Amino acid sequence: MDDRPEVLREYRVKIIPVSESEPLGERDLGQRTKFGGLPDEVQPGGPEKLTCPGCHKKMHFVAQIDSFEFTDKSNPNRKEFGDTQFMFGDVGMIHVWFCFECLTPYSTMECY
Repeated sequence: MDDRPEVLREYRVKIIPVSESEPLGERDLGQRTKFGGLPDEVQPGGPEKLTCPGCHKKMHFVAQIDSFEFTDKSNPNRKEFGDTQFMFGDVGMIHVWFCFECLTPYSTMECY
């Protein structure tokens, strides 16, 4: 049984442009939420390009949502086990894709 509340706690996102010299490390678990760029692979061979299920055109990667309540001490949003509401599998990541041709959204998920 899932004991999460019906409405999850709210977080706001501060959007900061990133230069190529400032990427997060592969092990910055819980701190990899972003918009644009390329999706960070959680498992080797993860989706880098997708085809739209509606019109079969190329979909664009628009965002990824990390398990941002991961308990790592360097994570400013960490929560203790049992209090996490935003853990997707084992420190997983949700990737969000969008087809600008037919306006179809799509999401995928990977975890360790």
